[in-house]
Amino acid sequence: MNQTATSLLIGLCLTIPAVSQSQGIFGGIIKNDEKKLDAEALTNQEGAANAKLQKAQSQEVSGKTRQARDGYKAIVKSYRQTDAAAEAQYRYAKILEAEGDPKKAFEQYQELLTRHRNTPNFNQAISSQFQIADRLSESDKKGFLGLGAAVQPSKLVEMFEQIAGNAPYTEFAPKSLLKIGYVHSKHGENDKAIASFKQIVDTYSGSEYATEAQYQIFKLRGENAEMSQSPNKDREQVEAGLDFVNQNPEDQRAREVQANLQSIEARSMEKLFTTGQFYEKSGKPDSARVYYREVVKNPNTQWAAKAQARLHVLDQEPTAAPATVEKKAGFFGGNPLKKDKVKMRAGEDDVVPLPASDG
Repeated sequence: MNQTATSLLIGLCLTIPAVSQSQGIFGGIIKNDEKKLDAEALTNQEGAANAKLQKAQSQEVSGKTRQARDGYKAIVKSYRQTDAAAEAQYRYAKILEAEGDPKKAFEQYQELLTRHRNTPNFNQAISSQFQIADRLSESDKKGFLGLGAAVQPSKLVEMFEQIAGNAPYTEFAPKSLLKIGYVHSKHGENDKAIASFKQIVDTYSGSEYATEAQYQIFKLRGENAEMSQSPNKDREQVEAGLDFVNQNPEDQRAREVQANLQSIEARSMEKLFTTGQFYEKSGKPDSARVYYREVVKNPNTQWAAKAQARLHVLDQEPTAAPATVEKKAGFFGGNPLKKDKVKMRAGEDDVVPLPASDG
């Protein structure tokens, strides 16, 4: 992990919930209420556990994997507080992973990390957990009877959250948050994905992870905007794009984002023009004027000329209060591409009629 990323990892413990030592993944429970052994008893158990550990390791080396697996499992069950149990737990998890039982292997790694925080296999266990969760998130394997996913999205999110909580000061924390965002976006939960990506931007500002998160926010804002008739959603994508370009000018994607900003403006103006047409056809010319006038303020798109043409037609008709219509048009706020800092009015996703003096 590079120095920049390392310096930015401090503080995640304030944003990632602590992992409970009594709760495991997939509903598994880690028992940690056994009585602590005194020094003599622990020494005796270490001796017995080490003897069994050596036997299981020999079996594994000689290819007797099943016997070795059962031996490691027995050590973990009978000698929980020993150092030998920590090594056995790690070896047991590795065998489960190799045998194609990733979910159970993840649980065993989790128990190791919960019970034995000082294990020399800590980094390897965290890395294995991340690889397991990553593979499961990318897998197209189906669940029971071929229905659904092998692992539900909520469980994948839980796994990555647990990894981040296990190692808040390593690169696996922001990487896991990125994966959480990807899982949510893959399943159409854009708002949850954006929230996860924003957490990375806030916690790891200036890192490669924050750059990727900002780009994903820009893309997801675009998906939201394309499914909405509200120009507010376009504004959100424009602002996300400007944030990305301004904070990551050297990123190779900055030019792509910059090029997209004008097309976003055109999309927003099309929505406003279409809404104006709706009100005009509904017999509300004053409301239509509000939207047409807003489009005309942005002459860089084809919709400006069309809106001007409609205004010319409407201007031939009487209006009760033209000054009021002009004033209401300002409710939309300024165009961020023109560096206007006036904010657009907040509102629901649907574009609703603005008050107008239509008869």
